[in-house]
Amino acid sequence: MKRFRSCLPIHILFCAFLSTIFLASSCQNSKSTEIIDTDAAIAYAVPMDDIEVDGNLSEWPADVISYPIKNAELGTAPDSHEDFQGNFRIGYNAAQSEIYIAMEISDESLVVESPELSFWDNQDGLELYINEESLKSGSPVTQYSEYGNDRNAYGARTAWDKVEMVKSMTDTGKTVEWKVKLDRNIEEGMSLGMDLVVVDKDEDDSFTWFSWGRGTQKVANPDRLGNVIFIADATEIGLVKGKVDTSGINETPVPISIRMSSLDNENMWVQTVVDSTGKFSVPLPIGDYQIEVPTKIVQVDYRYYRMAPTTPVPFSLHKEGHDSIPTLKVKMLPEPDMIPKVGLLHDFDEQSKEKVDQIIEGYQAHYNIPGVSMALIKDGKVVYHKTYGVKNSVTKEPVEEKTLFEAASITKPVFAFVVLRLADRNIIDMDKPLHEYLPFEQLDDYPEYKKMTARHVLIHRSGLPNWGIDMIAAPGEKYGYSGEGFEYLKRVVVKITGKTIEQILDEELIAPNGLYHMEFSDSEALRAAVSDGHVGGQPTNWGIPQEAGMAFSMHTEAKAFARYALTILERKGLKPSTYSEFLEIHTESNPEYWNIPDKKEGAGLGIFIRKTDYGDTFYHGGNNGDFKCQFEIYDKLKLGYIIYTNSDTGSELTMDAWQIFVEGKKEGN
Repeated sequence: MKRFRSCLPIHILFCAFLSTIFLASSCQNSKSTEIIDTDAAIAYAVPMDDIEVDGNLSEWPADVISYPIKNAELGTAPDSHEDFQGNFRIGYNAAQSEIYIAMEISDESLVVESPELSFWDNQDGLELYINEESLKSGSPVTQYSEYGNDRNAYGARTAWDKVEMVKSMTDTGKTVEWKVKLDRNIEEGMSLGMDLVVVDKDEDDSFTWFSWGRGTQKVANPDRLGNVIFIADATEIGLVKGKVDTSGINETPVPISIRMSSLDNENMWVQTVVDSTGKFSVPLPIGDYQIEVPTKIVQVDYRYYRMAPTTPVPFSLHKEGHDSIPTLKVKMLPEPDMIPKVGLLHDFDEQSKEKVDQIIEGYQAHYNIPGVSMALIKDGKVVYHKTYGVKNSVTKEPVEEKTLFEAASITKPVFAFVVLRLADRNIIDMDKPLHEYLPFEQLDDYPEYKKMTARHVLIHRSGLPNWGIDMIAAPGEKYGYSGEGFEYLKRVVVKITGKTIEQILDEELIAPNGLYHMEFSDSEALRAAVSDGHVGGQPTNWGIPQEAGMAFSMHTEAKAFARYALTILERKGLKPSTYSEFLEIHTESNPEYWNIPDKKEGAGLGIFIRKTDYGDTFYHGGNNGDFKCQFEIYDKLKLGYIIYTNSDTGSELTMDAWQIFVEGKKEGN
């Protein structure tokens, strides 16, 4: 039984994809003698010397194979090759540990924005992804991006210190040269995860995000990169064909990857997604390999499932064919059946602590959740607090008590408490239109916004979308979860008080209640203790917020946040009448999110309320994509839990917590 999760959206979502590459079946002196057409994003880098990165491709050998960049993953596919066509060639210098990439792009409409308006999807752009370590167990991906004339780097490296890129522009497109200096040595036969993206923005406002490899969110998902194999002259290439039987998994299609590893070179392996029928065809250097479907966490209808790995099958690949490969049958592993019949907090003792540890660690293992911070409340006190796992799945640095997790939307009830404190002293009027305090000029095209009040924002009836500068309903008309509304209210509070939001938080909440380990924007304390978020088991390195956002930016840990939860439980800091409004359902949330027909659930003033057999609870969840968290307090019983995880899959734990700790396993669950 899964309940509503509040969240910040991720601006790039995973898409289905298709790519075609052209490879030589025999490569001698970089010459192509036969073309193999496959769906696998595999390129062959050939030895090169004396490549000058200047945007002029005249020194590139004409017979180096060209690979198309043509998968329109986001936006609208182009009408013609004149609208867009892109390809690249690739070479390497082993002595210098350098990769060279030459891109040729035809584009009839070149769009570049000014620096203050620069963004990833409003102008032409380029992206290069490198997974230098290319470990089967997972390793960090670095993204080098140029949107217009703005350059950024995300991931393992933080600057362009090892990368050169030069463009040569024409009226009909551009040529681009890259040189990447690797920290590791390049060896013949090794493979590397790599991808190239071209962002095409046209004057008619159409937009397309083209990728060589399949899928988006490549920094967090190394298996969505293409594969580069560094070959010597006279390397012979064969073609591996086979099929994966997906009948044993959920009916909803999920991307299935196959991995082929050389038995002669541990540094050469490729991973690619099979087509919709389960078939694959992969060009590889002749030799001895093994093939398998690796274990993977997949998302289906907001739930995560773990795919069982297949047994590796060895085979030999020859120029004319390969050994018979049986159909690889995949299935989902059963979900952990660890929810007790009776919630663990009712009769909590030392054995209960051991059971809690077993459950948390079981969820971590099955769903690949790197780190957890947890606190449990009984009789209005913290009775158990523990941290589990690592801050970063690559560095393996352990989670400590002081490790701070991104709280995401759990920031909202913290800010709501501050707004209510100000309302108690008549500093803000909950029912006065916010427009009268501070106009939202970007909403001038929607005059109805001028009716929006602080109360509308806190009960999620502002009429604003979750994120975006438009109105989707009149204020007060209906429930609509909105982070944008909280950000508007933040600006109003700052305007009214004449103080920074951090100062207001400290004066109204943190200092009076002795709270600690709460950071809302970039600081020395946050940088020293912050955990990395994870998607697909890999660190995202999405960065620390540079300014405080009252819808999403709080960083904290479970034991520290428990003190805030107990402040509410003990009814401190607000008038009794204000608490009555704070913890009352003002608007029922969308009923399709729950599967509890006989229990009401909805928004209080910046916090959510749930009716249960154990009395009312107050709670909030958080989901910034790479962090998932949840807290819930059973008001009458004085029981509750706070759980922070640093993973996209952490929701499987946070959303089962109400049963694990209080309500027990439900029938049919």
